[in-house]
Amino acid sequence: MNMDSLSLILTAAAFIVGIMLLTGHGEIFMKGGNADVRKKLYDEKKMEKGCGWALIAIGVVSAVDMFTTSLAAEIGYIVAVLIIIIALVYYLKVKCKK
Repeated sequence: MNMDSLSLILTAAAFIVGIMLLTGHGEIFMKGGNADVRKKLYDEKKMEKGCGWALIAIGVVSAVDMFTTSLAAEIGYIVAVLIIIIALVYYLKVKCKK
């Protein structure tokens, strides 16, 4: 098994932060950057929900990756994370605009 402590910590953190964002208690993780412009352009609640789902999906993919050791599985992991990030950016740009 490829279950090292860093992977376990990152997977648990992704799940915890994702659940906090989905339940509305994770607005602290949405701070930073140019918040005033972001608040004018985007719906903050939709952004939190989308980021929460993306983090949970990354946590699931990371959890599966902990139990795999082949090169094909590692490439699949990278492709899956890239797809999740691209989907999140699309959701933020298209669905979260005011």
